[in-house]
Amino acid sequence: MRTLFAYLTWFGMLGGVTLCAGQANRLVEEVRPASLRGHATVYETINRKAATNPVRDLKVYLFASEAVKPFEELQNKCRRVMRQPKADPVQIYQLCEIALNQAFQLVPTLPAVATAKTGGDGSFAFDNVAPGRLYHVIGIKSSEDGSPIVIVVKTSRLRPGQQLKLELSENEPWTGPIVE
Repeated sequence: MRTLFAYLTWFGMLGGVTLCAGQANRLVEEVRPASLRGHATVYETINRKAATNPVRDLKVYLFASEAVKPFEELQNKCRRVMRQPKADPVQIYQLCEIALNQAFQLVPTLPAVATAKTGGDGSFAFDNVAPGRLYHVIGIKSSEDGSPIVIVVKTSRLRPGQQLKLELSENEPWTGPIVE
């Protein structure tokens, strides 16, 4: 009887250890960091020839979604005026240009998770990003010919260990897609 009790105790402990090890592996998997990599490009037509060129020296910020509320307010200001059916195109342009310049000034003041700068080929990377969250990637750069460059991409909820590839295009409007 003692031997049977000893065997049952031993198997019970072994089962408990196995269960704890499985839980530990799952917890480690849940916190495994994700990474974001990407390129920033501009699509240009020069002398009737189209080319995609890298955007060099673009300052790229990684934000948790909650941190960009003031930025989204500027986007929405522009979106609202663009949706007005009888809005004056000049007025739309002027209001959106003002909001774009305000966004350019605002981005560096927001609490970023991380920052990077694009290289000669327009590439950037963020490693060791916490999974389970939504992020905004915003790239900014001053421009010699007028309006600053502001590029915005929203990520989906990152999974543990995910390696997300992003393409930032200067040709996309800084206001991004209109979300009702």
